[in-house]
Amino acid sequence: MRASPAVTRYLSDMSALSHESRAFRDTVGAFATGVTIVTTQHGGTPQGMTLNSFTSVSLDPLLVLVSLAHGTRTLDGVKSSKKMAVNVLHRTQQEAALAFARRGGEFPTEHAVLDPHGFYSVRHSLAIMRCEIFDIVTSGDHDLVIGEVVHFESSPGEPLIFHRGAFGGLDEDALVPGGRVIGIADGEGWM
Repeated sequence: MRASPAVTRYLSDMSALSHESRAFRDTVGAFATGVTIVTTQHGGTPQGMTLNSFTSVSLDPLLVLVSLAHGTRTLDGVKSSKKMAVNVLHRTQQEAALAFARRGGEFPTEHAVLDPHGFYSVRHSLAIMRCEIFDIVTSGDHDLVIGEVVHFESSPGEPLIFHRGAFGGLDEDALVPGGRVIGIADGEGWM
């Protein structure tokens, strides 16, 4: 079985990393994450990239955080437009994830649309958070971009998962049984 051209390019990019960088990426790759695509625009031109460094930060105000590498067009677009959309991918969106992961490639318009809110959104995403930039914090070779969510939507379905360099999904035995809740303070102990 031959790897797709996008996978071949990704693997080529990874082989250029130093041994220590590769070892560190392998170590943090033990942590399974969801997959997002951050979209924005720079001078009216859409920009976007696949990433898994995303987290919610606050409920009041609604804040989320992404980590964007220095020198990327997406970071330049976020800084100039002062807005971004974080698109959480559905399990079936591996091709979209690979299309947006291609360094230096054209914006994959077949996967995104300029929505009525004025943000580029990835079609068929599991969730979309449209954000105005709240703060940007430089950290090493990345900027931590904190966005204040001004509009959000979600739909049912399974997320695309990234673990140890591969895409996947949730297994039935990993799901919380119906009617059970995890992480809700039900008295003392959870503060």
